[in-house]
Amino acid sequence: MSDKVLFIVGDATETVDTLYPYYRVQEEGFEPVVAAPEKRLYQMVLHEVKPGWTITREWEGYT
Repeated sequence: MSDKVLFIVGDATETVDTLYPYYRVQEEGFEPVVAAPEKRLYQMVLHEVKPGWTITREWEGYT
């Protein structure tokens, strides 16, 4: 049995901050386990902050 890594997600979870480590732990031989408040699809988002901006732009990510 491989070691497990817990990923906790919710609405508007950051796409890159979730998917990159999800796949990296698999590459290292760990089993990712995703947990959320409810069993359903959650919408991910992408955030963009351009140089000189004082705000963050939010884009729809994956479901």
